[in-house]
Amino acid sequence: MYPFSPAAQSRFLLPFALTLLFANAIPIPIPIPIPIATAQESSQPDDQTVSESDRSVAGNEQVAEIIRTFAGRGVMRDDSQPTSAEVAVDQFRVLDGFEVELVASEPDVSQPLFLSWDSRGRMWVVQYRQYQFPAGLKVVRYDQHLRAVFDRVPEPPPHGTRGLDTISVYEDTDGDGVYDTHKDVITGLNIATSVQVGHGGIWVLNPPYLLFYPDKDQDDVPDSDPEVHLSGFGLQDTHSVANSLTWGPDGWLYGCNGSTTVGDVSSEVSKGVRFQGQCVWRYHPDTKVFEIYAEGGGNTFSLDIDSNGRVFTGTNGGNTRGYYFPQGSYSEKNWGKHGPLTNPYAFGFFTAMKFQGDGRRFPQAFCIYEGGLFPSEFDQTIVAPNSLHNLVWHSQLLADQSTFRTVDLPNLIETPDRWFRPVYSGVGPDGAVYLADWYDTRLSHVSPVDDWHKESGRVYRVVPEGRPAIYQDGDLSSADNKSLMQKFSHPNKWVRQRASLELGWRADPTIADELIQRVENDASLESLWTLNSIGKLDRTLAARWLSHSDSDIRRWIVRLIGDRHEDLAALAELARSESDVHVRSQLASTAKRLSADVGLSIVSALLRHDEDANDPHLPLLNWWAIEAHAESWPAIEALFTDPGLWQAAQVQQTVLTRLVQRYASAGGAENFERCSRLIELAPNDVSKTRLIQGISLAFQGLAIPELPASLDLALADYRASIGESGLILSLRRGDSNAIKDAMNLLAKPQTDLPLAIEVANVFGEIQVADAAESLLALATGQRASDPALQRVAIASLRKYDDVAIGSKLLAAFGSRISEEHGVRAAACRTLASRPVWANQLLTELTEWRVKREQIPSDVVQQLRAYEDPVIANQVDAVFGSITASATAEQIAEMKRLRDLLGSTPGDANAGKAIFTKTCGACHQLFGEGGKTGPPLDGYERGKVSFWVDAIVSPSMEIREGYQSYLALTVDGRAINGIIADQTPQTVTLRNADNQNTMIPRSEIEMLRALPTSLMPSGLLVGMTDEQVCDLYAYLSFGAK
Repeated sequence: MYPFSPAAQSRFLLPFALTLLFANAIPIPIPIPIPIATAQESSQPDDQTVSESDRSVAGNEQVAEIIRTFAGRGVMRDDSQPTSAEVAVDQFRVLDGFEVELVASEPDVSQPLFLSWDSRGRMWVVQYRQYQFPAGLKVVRYDQHLRAVFDRVPEPPPHGTRGLDTISVYEDTDGDGVYDTHKDVITGLNIATSVQVGHGGIWVLNPPYLLFYPDKDQDDVPDSDPEVHLSGFGLQDTHSVANSLTWGPDGWLYGCNGSTTVGDVSSEVSKGVRFQGQCVWRYHPDTKVFEIYAEGGGNTFSLDIDSNGRVFTGTNGGNTRGYYFPQGSYSEKNWGKHGPLTNPYAFGFFTAMKFQGDGRRFPQAFCIYEGGLFPSEFDQTIVAPNSLHNLVWHSQLLADQSTFRTVDLPNLIETPDRWFRPVYSGVGPDGAVYLADWYDTRLSHVSPVDDWHKESGRVYRVVPEGRPAIYQDGDLSSADNKSLMQKFSHPNKWVRQRASLELGWRADPTIADELIQRVENDASLESLWTLNSIGKLDRTLAARWLSHSDSDIRRWIVRLIGDRHEDLAALAELARSESDVHVRSQLASTAKRLSADVGLSIVSALLRHDEDANDPHLPLLNWWAIEAHAESWPAIEALFTDPGLWQAAQVQQTVLTRLVQRYASAGGAENFERCSRLIELAPNDVSKTRLIQGISLAFQGLAIPELPASLDLALADYRASIGESGLILSLRRGDSNAIKDAMNLLAKPQTDLPLAIEVANVFGEIQVADAAESLLALATGQRASDPALQRVAIASLRKYDDVAIGSKLLAAFGSRISEEHGVRAAACRTLASRPVWANQLLTELTEWRVKREQIPSDVVQQLRAYEDPVIANQVDAVFGSITASATAEQIAEMKRLRDLLGSTPGDANAGKAIFTKTCGACHQLFGEGGKTGPPLDGYERGKVSFWVDAIVSPSMEIREGYQSYLALTVDGRAINGIIADQTPQTVTLRNADNQNTMIPRSEIEMLRALPTSLMPSGLLVGMTDEQVCDLYAYLSFGAK
């Protein structure tokens, strides 16, 4: 149940969309950054460990019980004692030629999470003392990953409850390399994760907000209360919130979001940018634009941008040192736990950087050394602290075509001190590597008990032996322009980029000529970034520098043009001739951001680089650029009228199948006609087959909607050809060799995905006992990540009566069974098909480990059909009881909606999109949509009362021919839907997903009508009044 009424939600400070992040808790995933608990690592909370303050965060007795009884998982607090900072330094085993210096420690600093430096070389420290519960909030629900639903949205400082988080500044006042003074600048923060200083003040990332404290005179006393520049970052998991605020060299503020919180972020200009889980984002303080830079990764809680402006993060996973993110890219996620990508048609993702070395997990902190103080062999190497294993890795960063890979070098630091928990690494203005050490015996967040060692924390720096780390470049904010430009050749990346930022913030146009000369003669990226920041990079210069001899200059010109969304026809010519793979990568990223005509002309040229066909990134980057313009059909059609393009390796291997799959998945007559047109344009049978494969993939595990005749015939012929293959025919006959071959194919399904899908489908018909294990491995994503294959395998498991199937499917809800592409919905239907599995699903719902909002309405109806009193009581507890007539609440809502729709016009164009998403799966209108429910064209479409009554309380009147039925089979399955067809031998039921199931009458134990409609009653829940009006405008369009 939702913890608050809609009326209570409307009183919240932030917009309703942000309120949903708290009140309705979209549980989003997060890879737990510690191994599964061992007996030594777990601790069961008891009266001694669960304090009164822990209980005080519970918003109800159910939460309080979880806090009292939850057994912590991973590295929990133990009875060991901390080592003093001075002794801990002596315990470090440091790489030969280096030493570790103590910069700060308790009691001056505790729970340090993040470091940054201002233009005076002063160190700013974020002390995350409020972790793990936000002050003033109560937990009203947990999910199975301990993601919390809070009772309200916290107000931005200084309003609301003060927290314990503190931002301090450390200064070396006499230039001897020692931070000899410090002071607290901002206190009372509540879940503050990072800070940056510049552009007129202090920027603090304090989810759900990005705050700006004006400090024009730089006296460290804010001139006023903070300004809210961004709102809407999630708080469900405070070890996975927005973090790592970093100045990009282009003047944007970059940041990360962790894997198990969601965002619905708005600025003054950008509204409602939604995402689930991990991503890199950015915000421009001048234009007020917020956008997602790249999606995916691990629990992204670190960020570095190298001297060439390339974006990297660490990860909590293993067998890698982290991720490299091209602009606009999509990387892997733990889909079931972390949620889908923002683009349902990505149809692919990048993986982490390949590595060679220590494969243990948790290179969470990450930086690339470019500080100039260490020996030259350290340049552009990775320093990656591992707080789980109490060490600091050191790795080479090497090019791997358009991406990167790593090779481990000897560790930089090791220690026997298990309290050593380095959570941040970065290179300071003095060239040293700085480490923020959380310093705690506990590491795992997977416990609802706040028993962290709040009093401890250290900051260290690593320096070469005999070379003191001293910042000697003064106050860059007060340096003259010439001096700052001279810093562009400084050996420390931080100094170079900070000088560029200071010049950009001044916006002095008089330095443009010298900056141009530096770009021309020195290939100075800092000069190019500064020129762009002061508004003096015009189209003429951009076009000229597309032929610059330095590839990084060319790459950044392409990038900056894309950032402006500014068409430049010369980009297509560059794409044809460009020899550098990293420039081609950026061209693909930029093509997404330009008009369809210019963007696709760039992609057309890039696709002809056959040398990129096997690149780890470029084929998908080019596909994503095409997909970004998929709705610009005339431009797409023009692109594929060129027969030469069809011969390109990337088109054949990557683009064709995905392009038609994208249109077919989107559905609707217009998109199906586009599929037909692409098949017409195909110059040969191989290309046609690839296109038809894509259409087939779109509908595997789903019913095929009404298609154009030519498309329907082509698809039927293709599926028949697979079904009539020798393997499939022999498999249906039960041939033992065929079964063995089929099992081998399912072990490596990507070798022939269409055939593997058909094999999985057949195993759902003929029931081979040994196939259940293979189907389960496919269903849970262990052997393949293709959603079409997953859906088919999940559906085929319904044939196998094994209690373990239900528990294993449910366990994968937190990993590879995603909400995306109907995979989780298919799993719910399978779970509801047998009583024992239905019980398991209801238990997960009752104990909050699965959200009721994720259960399709037809599954709820099927669960209600069970007469077992245990199941019936659980269903009523989770979903509420049903009545044959409208409830008092429904009657009141009907009246409100009649008044609203009778007086407020809507936008029919916007309503069409809402209809397609909400109604079109089951109902046809204007010739488009599904056939599970009755077509809507013949109704009194212009009558408000008809629509309001039918939508709010659909079970009051069920149209003849669309009554739902339940079939119980002799082998224990429950199947529900409307009767789509019946013969003397069979009954065919069509479910809410438009899938038909033909059941021999000899296998039906009982067939009975259900009292409720297959249509859910909460169809309008979550819609704004504006959206409801838009939907009605489309439903009633053209009616008299």
